[in-house]
Amino acid sequence: MSGQSWAQYALYGAVLTLIGAITFLPHVFPAAIGTGYIAIFFAMTALSIVAWRSEIITPKSALILALIICLFLGFVGPYTSNDSERYLWDGAVFLAGFDPYVTAPNDPAVAHLRDIWTTPEEHAKYPTLYPPGGLSLFALCALAGPSYGIWVWKFLTTAAVMLTLLISYNLLIARRLAHHFYLIALSPLLLFEPQIGAHLDIFSLLGITAALWCLEKDKYWLAGIIIGLAATTKFLPAVLVGPYLFFLRPKQGLKLFIGAAGTWLSIYGIMFGLGYKPLGLLPTFFEKWRGGAPLFPLLESGKTALNLSGRTFAIGLLALAVVGFSLSAWLARIRKLDIALILTLSVPLLLSPILFPWYLLALVPFLALRPSYTLFAALTFSPLSYVVLNRWLSEGVWAQAAWPAQILLAGLILGLSLDLTRPLSNARAIK
Repeated sequence: MSGQSWAQYALYGAVLTLIGAITFLPHVFPAAIGTGYIAIFFAMTALSIVAWRSEIITPKSALILALIICLFLGFVGPYTSNDSERYLWDGAVFLAGFDPYVTAPNDPAVAHLRDIWTTPEEHAKYPTLYPPGGLSLFALCALAGPSYGIWVWKFLTTAAVMLTLLISYNLLIARRLAHHFYLIALSPLLLFEPQIGAHLDIFSLLGITAALWCLEKDKYWLAGIIIGLAATTKFLPAVLVGPYLFFLRPKQGLKLFIGAAGTWLSIYGIMFGLGYKPLGLLPTFFEKWRGGAPLFPLLESGKTALNLSGRTFAIGLLALAVVGFSLSAWLARIRKLDIALILTLSVPLLLSPILFPWYLLALVPFLALRPSYTLFAALTFSPLSYVVLNRWLSEGVWAQAAWPAQILLAGLILGLSLDLTRPLSNARAIK
């Protein structure tokens, strides 16, 4: 057997070992799930880099391996997050005829539902934040009942990951970047967060990836419709339209904009027409939720030091967003589209008061489309915030530390410095 064959089997063995470890982690180390998850995440990231730099296996083999992993993890119940409980609760509330956007879990009107459906205690006071597209998926799963609803949801998230892998593979082939596919196929963020965490964000990522493929094929109307649909699961995909308006010719950009805006407004219009209020709780998100964000704590410290009012602080955040989006528009104008798209997606994440690892799923395709140290830092260090799970799952104590966000910020600064001095974007796999 050749050395190349041994290397291939070693890679397969290492990947499957990590998948086994992530599967049985809560059973073997229930008091150290956070630490264990972080260690497995880092090891999987290292394997993705080894595969990318060495091309031990072909991109097609990496795709097949990733699809097999998806099928296997589809049978693993979520254990790093209880968001799926909230998803099913919101779907059940919707099916029962209540407005999830104004009906909190502790509302006496839905007390009878609490005997059937569980929902996280920390969510008890807050109506849903999820857009109508996500709510529709939750309702579909809730139709299966409390026992089987979670497995319908896992089926949907598994299918979404597999579709994302297939579309990404074809997108990279079209871009002649198939040698970067390993960074997507073996990405622990893509393989673990939608499966082990069962997060809604995978549908936003699927929409982003599908839209990028459509734009690669000059299907502007379809790309706009897909972005509009994706933005009804999470708002983030909507910002993709901005850079393209400055990159495409006016007629093409108009098709994209009308497709996206028309789809989004139609769905929200239907919801408002039916008497729902799908935008009502957004201010609460910014006022109440904190954690994991690398930049927001510094901005809040500046607010306190300067004794700024809440309105002034909000205006300052808006000004920073305008600066970021303006820079993105300029980059798109000078034909640096991938960088513009990355920046556009990053601005809301950097200014958000809360940044969970799965929020960064939207950036996964760009790690292959335009590899950079900054993206590696963002996607690699963000799961450090999972250290909070150790005490949360074993003792019921939620005590977030500041150091994970500080390491993430330091990594972003170091990564950006390296990208400005020795860009990784032109790196190719070593033959």
